[in-house]
Amino acid sequence: MGWACLLDRREAKHGATARLMAEWGQTRRPLVTTDYVVDETATLLMARRAGGVLGEFFDCIEHSAALTLTPVGLGRFREACGYLLKHRDQGYSFTDVTSFIVMNELGVSDALTEDRHFEKAGFRCLL
Repeated sequence: MGWACLLDRREAKHGATARLMAEWGQTRRPLVTTDYVVDETATLLMARRAGGVLGEFFDCIEHSAALTLTPVGLGRFREACGYLLKHRDQGYSFTDVTSFIVMNELGVSDALTEDRHFEKAGFRCLL
């Protein structure tokens, strides 16, 4: 998960993720994440005993001018349910699928992740 790689210095890809985000910031390309991804990231950080970076993470989500927090909401939730039912053999998580829905809707092709399910769904993994 990209946010965890960025925030947790113990992650193997922390350095590469930090460099990628610095480069991304220089291009001024907008970043998008969802409330489901924030939930999953916070849960993962706590499970990995990296809760010390939660404040930094939440501050970034709330105050970054470059980042848009997009709620999944009921319509996207329902669309994700249908998508997951049609593709249940692919091993996607529900959060992955909600991300696919939002990314398709917004025309986003790059994902800050190493999760190859995104490639399988037609996106480009940046990690």
